[in-house]
Amino acid sequence: PPLPEWRAVHTPGHAPGHISLWRARDRLLIAGDAVVTTQQESVYAAITQEPQMHGPPMYFTPDWASAKRSVAALAALEPELVITGHGAAMQGPELRAALHRLAEQFDDIAVPENRRG
Repeated sequence: PPLPEWRAVHTPGHAPGHISLWRARDRLLIAGDAVVTTQQESVYAAITQEPQMHGPPMYFTPDWASAKRSVAALAALEPELVITGHGAAMQGPELRAALHRLAEQFDDIAVPENRRG
């Protein structure tokens, strides 16, 4: 309520009540941990912080089916800028291409091998 331009988008997967925040005016997305822009499981990636799109952190994501639907919903927003809970912000066409690739290939990119169905 105190942020009238913002809309909460339910993005479960990483956590049952997880939300992302969306501002349509400038297509700004605060994704939290629905997606991250660093490979949390890689020490090198965590240190260098070179932006690359990943699904939610593998070490604590209990519901991969919901996470997949959440990523698809975020990709459909076509954000211009995304800020995540882990990693550097990404923007522009490179962001959208990476987010759509993640949504389309979610099982291969994001889901740990031992959790693939």
